[in-house]
Amino acid sequence: MMATRAYIEDGYTEEGFIKEVPGIHEEVRFKFRPVLASKQRETLDRWHEIKSEVKSERINNLIKEQLVEWDLTFNKKLLPIETKILERLKQPVVDRIFNIITSTDKSDEELKKVLKQREEDAKN
Repeated sequence: MMATRAYIEDGYTEEGFIKEVPGIHEEVRFKFRPVLASKQRETLDRWHEIKSEVKSERINNLIKEQLVEWDLTFNKKLLPIETKILERLKQPVVDRIFNIITSTDKSDEELKKVLKQREEDAKN
């Protein structure tokens, strides 16, 4: 059973889920290592003083460091988690991933239902 924790031990991962927004993006499932507070502060350091290109670079670097896997595909091929892909994603997807891995937002509720069903199935 996976439980969300306040303490992040080394190697700990969580599952994230972003529900589909019709006409904007499909659903996204991913596995990630939650961001430590010190790393989040480093990423956001002098945020209001830096250029947008630097902000995007910091966000993309943090996402690449923390994501373990995702299910984003294009033309039936799994997309690699790399800068050139992150730069081509629609902003709401990148923003939600960033907010979920930094614990400033939570996954959409559907994931909790899926995980609960898996737990129930495992008991039977």
